[in-house]
Amino acid sequence: MTTVPGLEDFVIEELSERSRLRSARAVYMSGRVIADADIEPADAFGLRTVERFGVFLCDGRADSLEDVVRLAGECLPAALRYLTRNTTTGVRCERVGRHPFTSRDVEREVGRLLKERGFVISLVDPDVELNVDVLGSYVIAWVTVAKRSLKDRPWRRYEHHASLNPIIANAMVRLARPAPGETVCDLTCGGGTIAAEAAELAPASRYICVDVELKHVRGALENTAGRPQVDVLWYDSTKLHRIMRPVCDKYVFNPPYGFRMPARIGRLYRLLGAAMRRLARGCATYVVITPRHRTFVRAVGGEVLLRRVVYQGGLYSHVIVGRVCPEA
Repeated sequence: MTTVPGLEDFVIEELSERSRLRSARAVYMSGRVIADADIEPADAFGLRTVERFGVFLCDGRADSLEDVVRLAGECLPAALRYLTRNTTTGVRCERVGRHPFTSRDVEREVGRLLKERGFVISLVDPDVELNVDVLGSYVIAWVTVAKRSLKDRPWRRYEHHASLNPIIANAMVRLARPAPGETVCDLTCGGGTIAAEAAELAPASRYICVDVELKHVRGALENTAGRPQVDVLWYDSTKLHRIMRPVCDKYVFNPPYGFRMPARIGRLYRLLGAAMRRLARGCATYVVITPRHRTFVRAVGGEVLLRRVVYQGGLYSHVIVGRVCPEA
């Protein structure tokens, strides 16, 4: 299974919930999990922490393009159940790290190897897709089952220009662990990704989704349609305490990163932190994601309980779990 690099353990957690999991292993920050589990097809396609999944063939170490091709050749006996002379085969490579070769080099050379052994290669929509992923010096070969990315959720009707990957949203909600009856607030909800994902994962909680941009509020209403647990508000979150009593038990949100306005982002984070304290019903747990983690922690204060790194959209971002309490 593939996932967002840094969230491999959440895949294992979800697999243990949905199936009889015999074993699982992962390379941290690889975005890859190898598992031996009894899982029904409907449950496999319903996984929420996984992007794509398939059938594991083999893995090993490689330091050169020649080593990668040799390892792919060693995987072919295991692939013969899926590759035949009557099907077209495509080769796909995802590469993480620095190498003296490119992903296209791997695809070309492994495709040449398959062609020499009598298989028909297709560059467009092949019947069978053979993946040869190179993660540092670690190589894993597998056959795709789910070609369509599972992160493309059916509820997403509106696409925010900086929408959060639903897989990350799912992991953040898992970290928050909303209890039945608790109110979870997303102070910068954009298109409502976190609320939509959370309402599916923990339907017995209530969710308040707030944004200052009307077009995003309308989009959030579309994306959370049919979820009565979600209330969507058009308001400035930094002033929300003026119109709403303290109701938030937990916060889960994706604040702006502010790369285009670095001088102003610290002020925004301070205002959000002040609003969080005023809206909290007692001490409240928060889960946020930002590459500006030091700025956020310094501005918001409170207690940091956990911090972890994920790789998304070309950035290493930090998921922070903390706690803030109302001012005395």
